Amino acid sequence: MDMQHATGLEFLTALKNGEIAASAMAQTIPMKLVEVERGYIVYEVSPDQRHLNIQGGVHGGFCATALDTATGGVAHTLIDANEGYGTIDLNVKMTRPMQSGFTYRAVAKLINAGRNIVISEGKIVDENNKVYAFASATLMILRKKSS
Repeated sequence: MDMQHATGLEFLTALKNGEIAASAMAQTIPMKLVEVERGYIVYEVSPDQRHLNIQGGVHGGFCATALDTATGGVAHTLIDANEGYGTIDLNVKMTRPMQSGFTYRAVAKLINAGRNIVISEGKIVDENNKVYAFASATLMILRKKSS
């Protein structure tokens, strides 16, 4: 498939299937897309020693980045070919400390989609669905102007 003319959902499905390479950020903050459908997305996220703060815990920026990716991914599932999106607002709350060397899931779903604004929510959970962080996001759909 020609990714330049792919919808957001087609693009993310190709990413999940390993048909296209992950972003550089997915190497900085280890993230692997494992589930995607319209309005729903799941990434596996794995903090390691590079993500520890000065106190030895997983830095809050890890959670924020993983949740920005997941909540933004929800908007990505909704866009047509040649459209984009951008985060307007991301509100993150950390509820318990994550541990390096473990794999968690960043799960996000659609709350509301208007013509230009998408609202989504996400959470980082472990294998028992215990919540480590959660977020709400507001995103804007970016359409290219006709020539």
